[in-house]
Amino acid sequence: MELSAVLITYNAERHLRRTLEALQGVADEIVIVDSGSTDRTKEIALSFPQVRWYERPFAGYGAQKNYANTLAQGTYILSVDADEVLSPELRQAILREKKHWRAKAYRMLRVAVYCGAFIRASDWYPDWKVRLFHREVGRWSEDPVHEKLLLSPGTQVQTLHGEMWHYTYDTPEENLLRTSKYARLHAEALYRSGARVRWGRAFLKSGARFLKSLLLKGGWRLGWRGVSIAFIGASFYVLREIYLAHLWYRNKAPSVVPSPHDTLPSGD
Repeated sequence: MELSAVLITYNAERHLRRTLEALQGVADEIVIVDSGSTDRTKEIALSFPQVRWYERPFAGYGAQKNYANTLAQGTYILSVDADEVLSPELRQAILREKKHWRAKAYRMLRVAVYCGAFIRASDWYPDWKVRLFHREVGRWSEDPVHEKLLLSPGTQVQTLHGEMWHYTYDTPEENLLRTSKYARLHAEALYRSGARVRWGRAFLKSGARFLKSLLLKGGWRLGWRGVSIAFIGASFYVLREIYLAHLWYRNKAPSVVPSPHDTLPSGD
């Protein structure tokens, strides 16, 4: 078997059908490892005959993807998220490679779709991702979020034509909630490592990211979407320190439950 598409899912019904449709005729099999979805994810997935469905409690993004890769039978693995869709040009590029593999790993341009529009500016663009690789040269890091594909030293990477469309958020609120979740997960990892709160670093990084995304990377051309991407992305660093500070406070604070009649100090 030449090529296995591999996905991990959890309540992915919103975009899963178009993701799987774009893989038809490209992947020889589609391996899905689900983490207990309660929506129509399983029903949609099993309506495609190439899908092999597995269920496993969530073990972290990287660990879950590594487990899913062990279930694949293909020599090459195409790692796709359940909200990512291969463009027609990218499908054709992969099919050409299947006839004669030129490399052990391939990168592709991922383009975000944010609140109904393609994003080709801001610090989200360009977003090159290695997602197609020989099963013997790649594995995922086990970072709590934003896992990375680790390639064996010396692995040659070729570039594929076409785009992978990433359907991110339908509303800025979804974006903010996901950013807050990622910040909390990062804070928990930092807390476990004994890291302390560093407010100065957080504000500097937030300011730098906001200016880079909105001005240097042209996010202003996207209008309110560019402002939203820049502001919410920049907020990650401050949110992370807030969560980290709360973790240290929670584990040091005296075990006294405040009375509902207690008053807060005034801001004067």
